[in-house]
Amino acid sequence: MTVGRWLGWAVLASVAAACAVGPNYVPPPIAVPEHWRDTTISTQDSSYANLVWWKVLGDSTLQELVRIALRENRDLRVALARVNEARAKLGIQRLEFLPQIDVSGTAGRVKVSDSLLGLRTGTYGFFELGASVSWELDLWGRLRRLNESAKASLLATEYARRGVIVTVVGDVARAYLELRDLDQQTVIAQSTVETRRQSLELARARFQGGLTSELDVRQGESELARSEGRVANIRLQASQKEHELNVLLARMPGTVPRGAALINQTFRTQVPPGLPSTLLQRRPDIRQAEEELKSANAMIGAAIAARFPTISLTGAGGTRTDAVENLFKVGTGFWHLATNVLLPIINAGRSGKQVQLERARTEVAVASYDNVVLNAFREVEDGLVALQQLQIEVGAAVRQVAAARRAVALAGDRYQGGVDSYTTLLDAQRVLADAELGESGLQRQQRVAVVQLYRALGGGWDPVTDSLAIPHPAR
Repeated sequence: MTVGRWLGWAVLASVAAACAVGPNYVPPPIAVPEHWRDTTISTQDSSYANLVWWKVLGDSTLQELVRIALRENRDLRVALARVNEARAKLGIQRLEFLPQIDVSGTAGRVKVSDSLLGLRTGTYGFFELGASVSWELDLWGRLRRLNESAKASLLATEYARRGVIVTVVGDVARAYLELRDLDQQTVIAQSTVETRRQSLELARARFQGGLTSELDVRQGESELARSEGRVANIRLQASQKEHELNVLLARMPGTVPRGAALINQTFRTQVPPGLPSTLLQRRPDIRQAEEELKSANAMIGAAIAARFPTISLTGAGGTRTDAVENLFKVGTGFWHLATNVLLPIINAGRSGKQVQLERARTEVAVASYDNVVLNAFREVEDGLVALQQLQIEVGAAVRQVAAARRAVALAGDRYQGGVDSYTTLLDAQRVLADAELGESGLQRQQRVAVVQLYRALGGGWDPVTDSLAIPHPAR
């Protein structure tokens, strides 16, 4: 067989391998609802997730904190490193399609016995310089399936990175809003301390005037101490929340800058979720789970292909002589071409078990994909109903605070006039303090719910362009 025919047969065999063994990927059937359950907004409207995050988060200070987190967050750096790792693995796998070429050189001396082939005894030098080539013909698609799996794994790690970005944006916004809530609670608690102090002074004056008993004074002192303890506890929580934010920003514990007060943090209370079917394309975790399923499915084909013969074309050539100065002289060259076939015959059923293993892993990936999809829809529905009910709760809390403030004013007048007891005034003040703290907490929950729904809808990245723009502040 001539070299030309040998190469022609190799190319023909490679081209003839137009299909690969094993199952081709088919997306799992998902019963997507036509509309969301807990919303009165038209699902035909553009999804809130189409907005970029800096348009959702209106506070300029919060925007800057998110920018810092997207540059410095360590979880994001880990995710990026994993993407680079997967990209390198794919690059290695793609190189398996190409022939492997090696160059070698040998120099040495050997002593030959006179009993060896009738040669005279002596010491001889030998020199060899050559190259070898080996090329596996991917007749059964093993290499293609491995490449398919590696590519899907790379995409899965990229979607995982995008999921981390969405998570970081959401976590920074949530922690910041919780911090502003604690700041607001601190103001409320300090105001309560001042109110308790004024009430205590009134009780002491009445006690000294013989209008009331010492019991009122001691009750006032107790409530004042209780209120001061609450201030300290809220400040503790605020410091810990700052520490949480600093970790997200990859900073050592320290003070976090503040922007608008919680009550001035404007978020939409009516959030268009878009069509349910778009969620499958928007959520990075769903895309990640599907790519992991593709990767596992491709490995079934690779395992099946491993049970078939492995055919490789090999060749070598070079020059061999007993003197280095003769290496490139005519007559010292050599070459050979060969076809190697490796067929596994007896391996104790390992290849069959490997196929079973890959099929089981694919079943796990299918179940995981289904679970991710179900949880994604649950999170959106949870967010929609939370926004609806929190809007009602906030309205009720505002009315409760207004009524409690009026009750405190009335109780103060009646106590000072000797109509009601000091306990009535203390109870009214306690109800007001709890109502104001409750209103602040609901305001925080309402704003965090918008952020969580935005995150549940897959907000923060563009599935069409696969871009995650990180704008710089205007200069």
